[in-house]
Parts: sequence; C-alpha cells; structure tokens
Amino acid sequence: MGDQDAVRRLSPRRWRILSYLAQHGSASTLDVALVCAVSRLTAHRDLVWLHESGLVRRERSAEDRTHTWWYGVTAEGTEVRRHALTESGRPVPLLLGQRPSSAADALLFLPLVEVSRRNPGRCELFQWLATMETSSWLRQHDLAQLRADGYGVWLQDGRCLRFLVHVDRGPTGDVVAEYERPASGLGGLLGGYRHADRLVPVGAVLLIAQDAEREERLQADLLRGPLPNVVATTTRQLLYRHWPDEQVWQMPGEGGRRCLVEVGS
Repeated sequence: MGDQDAVRRLSPRRWRILSYLAQHGSASTLDVALVCAVSRLTAHRDLVWLHESGLVRRERSAEDRTHTWWYGVTAEGTEVRRHALTESGRPVPLLLGQRPSSAADALLFLPLVEVSRRNPGRCELFQWLATMETSSWLRQHDLAQLRADGYGVWLQDGRCLRFLVHVDRGPTGDVVAEYERPASGLGGLLGGYRHADRLVPVGAVLLIAQDAEREERLQADLLRGPLPNVVATTTRQLLYRHWPDEQVWQMPGEGGRRCLVEVGS
C-alpha cells in the first residue's frame, strides 16, 4: 500500500487532514489550519509532508493572483484512509475520496469553525455533517426526498440551534431566458419540504441565495406558502462581508435580520 513507512509516521493531526480531504474534497492551507486549530505554517508543513508522501495532490490556477494551492486526497491517500477505517471496524463513508467540494463548507462550515475558535466557551459549532452524511441523516428520519448541503448544531450563549442548510446554485438548465433567470432553480430548494408529510427535526432551515434579487424571490415565495419549519435566508455577498453568526439572516415578513442563534426563536 505505497510508502508503508510514511503511513506508520502519520500523526493524529495528519490523519485528521487526510480524513477531511477524503470527505470534503479540496481545501486550502487556511481551511486546514481552521479545521485543525493550528497555525497556517503548521498546516502548510503537514500538507507538504502529505504531498511528498503521495497521499495528497495539489494544484493552483494560473489565473489566481494569490497563487493559492488547493489540496485533495490522492487514490493512494484514499486507500490508506479506507484501510484504516476498515481495520478499526468503523464504516467507510460513501464516495470516500471522490467528493466535490461543497459550497456550504466554504460559506458556513469553515467560517463557523473560525468563529468558534475566536470565542472559546461562548459559542461552538458542535456538529457538522457534510452533504453525503446529511443525506444519510435525512434517510434515517424517513425524509429521503430532501436534498440538503449540510446539517449543523450551533451553540451560543447557552442556546442551541440545529439546522439544515441549502445553497442556491443559480439558474439551472442549458438555456434560460433572461427574464427567467432571477427565479430559475429556486423551486427545487423548497420543493422537498412542501411534499414532506412530517416536520423536519431541526430548529431552522437556512437558505443561502446567490444574490439579493434571488433572496427576495425566496422571501416572496415563503410568504405566499409558508413551510412547517422555520426558514431563514441570506446571500453569498452578506456571508462574504460578515461572519455567519451575525445579523445576516432574514425571516419571511420581517424587515430586519437576525443573528444565527436567534433564528427560530
């Protein structure tokens, strides 16, 4: 199985990095530093070691002026992780090492990890499930018709919010008329909830719209046909400018915005 000596010398932190890349797709040095709660220099050293051992690959775009390296697990790294899970009797996640990066990771998971790091004892991202694990969680609750991008449990100031998150990917289809673009693809974000015969066991459903116009369409749709679950929306632009726990979430029919932990209260 490749360089056995390198595998034997994998530290717990490097195992965690390998596991993260195998389950979440690609990541930058900063992403890894956030997940492992280490400095960027330490994350860089670990990633270089993993790369030189053949367990991860790296690439960067010639058009990226920051020259950021993006790391992903190799086939050998995937096999090493799969073997370790099997040997320990733990289940092997579906599509291990073959998952594309999730927009929910970049927009919500990693920023909330950083907020938790900056405010120890006050708030914490207690749990996060990636897309595949979220689908499994929904199936366990007989809600297989729903497709969410992530599931999380956010703790802050003694309060708890369990949520599902959906990311609007913009207009869908090969040919979309200009007048259809603001609403194209939005119906699929909420369709599963409208057909569900039970309340989804979360405190809130979070929708991240591609832009302000599409968020406005979502809000209008929710006012016309409210869902059984509490729903809050925001935009990518707001999440680029603010931390996701701040007042960036809008409830249907409300003029202002709420903090994350206040959604659903």
